[in-house]
Amino acid sequence: MDQAHHQLVQITGRFLPLAKRHEVLASIELHDGVPSPVVGQFNVARNMALYQHFHYALAPEVQMKTYSVIELALRTRFNIEEDERRTLAPLLRRALRAGLLRDAGFRHLESPDPENSYSKRLPEVLPKLRNFSAHGSTDLTPDCIGHIEKCADLINQLFARPV
Repeated sequence: MDQAHHQLVQITGRFLPLAKRHEVLASIELHDGVPSPVVGQFNVARNMALYQHFHYALAPEVQMKTYSVIELALRTRFNIEEDERRTLAPLLRRALRAGLLRDAGFRHLESPDPENSYSKRLPEVLPKLRNFSAHGSTDLTPDCIGHIEKCADLINQLFARPV
C-alpha cells in the first residue's frame, strides 16, 4: 500500500486489505451472455482496480477504463463499426429506448425507482464523468470497486443471459 492509501486510511478510518479487495473484485462478474471482447476489457479494468491497492494514483485510470468498457459494450450490443461516429450519450439513449437499462439492475440502488430515474440520467452524467477523466484530472477517489460494480451492472443489462 502506498503513502496516498495510508493518508486516506487516516482520514476515513477505512481500510480494505488486499485479500478482501481481491475477494470483492472477484465476486463482480459479467454473465455468460456478454461477448468475450467485452469481458476481456472488463477483466482488465477489474485487475487495474486490484493493483490500485499498491498505487492509489491508478484510481482515475480505473474510472476511465470503466467508461471505455461501457462504451465498447454499447457499441458491441448495437453492432456499431469502429469507424462509425457514435458516442456514449446517444448509445446510452438508444439502450434506454430499447428498454435495456433499468434502475433495478444496479446493485447500489437500495430502492430502485420503477420510473428508472437513475438510468434516465446516465446519458447526461456518464459522458460528463468520462470527459472529465479524459481531459485530465488530479482528482482521486477511493471508490474503484464502486465503479467496477456499476460498470458490470450496466453491461450485464445490455446482453441477454443464456438460458
